[in-house]
Parts: sequence; C-alpha cells; structure tokens
Amino acid sequence: MSRVTCPSCQSLTRVLESRPAESGASVRRRRQCSGCGRRFTTYEHPERESLHVRKRNGKRQPFDRTKLRAALLHAAHKRPVSSADVERLVERIEAAVNDGGGELAAERIGQLCLDGLRDLDMGAYLQFAGTLAEPGLAISGDTAEGGSVRVERKDARSIPEPATRRT
Repeated sequence: MSRVTCPSCQSLTRVLESRPAESGASVRRRRQCSGCGRRFTTYEHPERESLHVRKRNGKRQPFDRTKLRAALLHAAHKRPVSSADVERLVERIEAAVNDGGGELAAERIGQLCLDGLRDLDMGAYLQFAGTLAEPGLAISGDTAEGGSVRVERKDARSIPEPATRRT
C-alpha cells in the first residue's frame, strides 16, 4: 500500500473520510496532513487494462484508436459523415473492446465498423467494405475467412487479374 504525502510539506497524511465517487468507478478520500494540518481530496481510479486486437494470424496487437479513426475517416472521405459521427463510432467500438475483456478479434472490429457505417452512410459503408479481405461477403452479410481484394499481376504492364481464391 502506498502512502500519500502532503503536496505542501511532503509529510504523511491520514484519511478522514472515504466514499465512492463517479457512480462507484472511483473512491474519493478526504485527507489531512500530520505535519501542517492541510486538508485535501484525492481520487483513486482503477488502472485501465490495455486493449488488444487479435489478428487473423493469431498475434495480438495493441488497440490503436488513431488507426481505427483514420480508417473510418478515409472510408467517409467526401461523404456526408461528420468527424463527430466517426468519433462516436470509434467510442462505441472501443467500448466493445473493453466489454470483450480488453481483447477483440480484428474481424469483429471490422464488423462493428461496418454496422456503424451502414447506419451513417451507405457510400462510406461500401468504401470500408472494399478494404476487407472478402468485400463481397461483407456486403452480402456472410462471413468467411481468407482471400484478398488485391489484384495479382504477372508483369507490371499486364492487365490485372483477380487473385485466386485460397482453399
């Protein structure tokens, strides 16, 4: 247990009163310095667990709010979607990651993005769906693993051919 010192004289303090604060999410404590007698309030908050994304290959990656927001803004580029709408969507997805025990599969995050963009704007939804591994399946609502939207070229001057499906 750590000891709290007075911000004025650095002497040890004692707790006068403790009670829940912020709907029970933290503890508010009134303290008094044993040296100078000054009274002050401290708040104790639980440390947030770091959020992670489980990638398709099984690796864990830290959840990057900025990366998610940039991807959604890119999909909504030149669409009637405000950055505030995108920010609310990012917050909903981040809350889902928190509710999932601090870890969520990348596919699930992609699905949450699609669900949110479908409600905001169909053009942004289709733009984002095109970046997923199986855009046709995302648009139809089916889910499957594997595949790529990238086009394979035999040589740089040839016409692109669709990628072969992996089984």
